[in-house]
Amino acid sequence: MNARGLWVLCGTLALASGAPAGAESWVVHAELLHPVSGPAIPNGVVVVEGDRIAAVGAAGAVEIPAGAAERRAAVVTPGLIDAHTSAGLSGLWNVASVRDQDEATDPDRAELRAIDAFDPREPLLRYLLEHGVTLVQTGPGPAAPIAGQAAIFRTNGTSADRMAVRAPSAVVFNLGETPKATFGKEKKFPSTRMGTAALIRARLAAARDRGRGRGWFGGSDGVDPGLEVLALVVRGELPAIFTAHRADDILTALRIAREFELDAVVAGATEAYLVRDELRAAGVPVLAGPVMERVSILERLNASYENPAFLKAAGIPFALRSGFESYVPKNRVVLFEAAVAAANGLGAEAALRAITLDAARLLGVDEDRGSIEPGKRADLVLFDGDPFEYTSHVSAVLAGGRLVYERP
Repeated sequence: MNARGLWVLCGTLALASGAPAGAESWVVHAELLHPVSGPAIPNGVVVVEGDRIAAVGAAGAVEIPAGAAERRAAVVTPGLIDAHTSAGLSGLWNVASVRDQDEATDPDRAELRAIDAFDPREPLLRYLLEHGVTLVQTGPGPAAPIAGQAAIFRTNGTSADRMAVRAPSAVVFNLGETPKATFGKEKKFPSTRMGTAALIRARLAAARDRGRGRGWFGGSDGVDPGLEVLALVVRGELPAIFTAHRADDILTALRIAREFELDAVVAGATEAYLVRDELRAAGVPVLAGPVMERVSILERLNASYENPAFLKAAGIPFALRSGFESYVPKNRVVLFEAAVAAANGLGAEAALRAITLDAARLLGVDEDRGSIEPGKRADLVLFDGDPFEYTSHVSAVLAGGRLVYERP
């Protein structure tokens, strides 16, 4: 059996090992319960009926249903959310079969769909789940200026279609050094920041003009699938994620978003703390991180652990992301990124919000996820200690009211 097969088998056995995994009701007791939508509750209780949270409160104030399966934990939080990653498209191992995050054959690939490359049995998803991550927005990587369509997925399941919460969820645009290196090295367009921005503008303008009744979708059959997708972006029906690290690239993203009146968010945003005033004035949120990113190229030279804290102080809406790494495993764990941000000025409460409720709000899924409240989906993470303490462990994960992971 190969390594991937072993990971898949282990994940399957782990799901099967929780005897009451199919229980219709659960009672989760926590020494400290973090609803996130309100103050932490010492000696808290969560009652789960089916796939929903039925009741939340202090022990003694919540009626315990007879026959419910019970679990106890030191700390309980909502399921964690990675607001921008390539997990499921990129994999745990550094081999070609799990490198599906970048289509580097053309600088405009708006028609690409993350769901068509998402591998529900990728071991990296299981690894994230075992660290409490129950939801990811995953999509194309940083190579192409217009990279394609992201989607939001649950991290447990066996079918991409059933795991998809929203597909597509956004279109990914990339600025800075990586698009230049991808295409410029063969003297192909674009090879500069000017070229990258010009290409993005040209395609957005074509999509906008089509919507105004001018021009047409090219192509031999009269249809350009990429422009059809970008038409949704310029109409504000689909968000635009601009990956940008350097301050000037962030300002270029804001400039393009303003020109085309896009529903935009900046991802990565290594130097966001240098352009806080501009971000706040533009009303554009940030998917920051990874906080511990490698300074592998000069555009990330000014990386700071305090970037999320600066964003919070400036009143800029943000969530944390793992992004994409070129080495294995290809994605970080947002739990650890949040812990470092918490220790560097952000604080534990804001750090937890950045990977739960704030992330859910920026992804537009907060009606159902991101906090522990009656009526919401029962995604719960049980810890044996402080979630941001490295020696703590995830002891169990409930997703949609099902026990999907229990630490051996």
